[in-house]
Amino acid sequence: MSQCYPFIALQFYRTSDIEDKTNVDLLNTVFVILASSWFLCMLAFLRVTNRDFWHTFFSTVTGWQFTVDSYSKSDDPETKMLTIFENHSSFTEIIKSDVIVYMHANWAEWERTQPAWFTPKFISGVGDEYIPGRALRRMSDAFGGERPRMKATRLSSMKEIIITLSTADLIR
Repeated sequence: MSQCYPFIALQFYRTSDIEDKTNVDLLNTVFVILASSWFLCMLAFLRVTNRDFWHTFFSTVTGWQFTVDSYSKSDDPETKMLTIFENHSSFTEIIKSDVIVYMHANWAEWERTQPAWFTPKFISGVGDEYIPGRALRRMSDAFGGERPRMKATRLSSMKEIIITLSTADLIR
């Protein structure tokens, strides 16, 4: 919608009762140049953007809704786990209990089969509440009482800052 506002503002200006319209011709020329540039840039942008993702420009689905939907609709454990643990935790808070039940039900199988995504790095990023008690105790015993954990995330990238600010807006 913000892409349309300059056009709407110009229309309001043209139809307004402002008496001093000395620069109307200059304004119209600048507007035509800017509008043409904008249109060409949009065409170029769409040309280099993967067509499969065009729907995201018009979708009203929020980040957390997309994350929850991706988890719920997938049957692939890798997709489910990466969806949960590669997104901000606030995105999945609403389904946390379902994720815990799912992980507790499948953890032993993942330990036995060792799928490619079930790496020590992945496991170190999983919170204790998601790991079944027996497996958590085994990990703690193997590492002298405390299992290896990933370091706390710092707001070091623009992506993390935007996610954090977006989450704060959702909470308000």
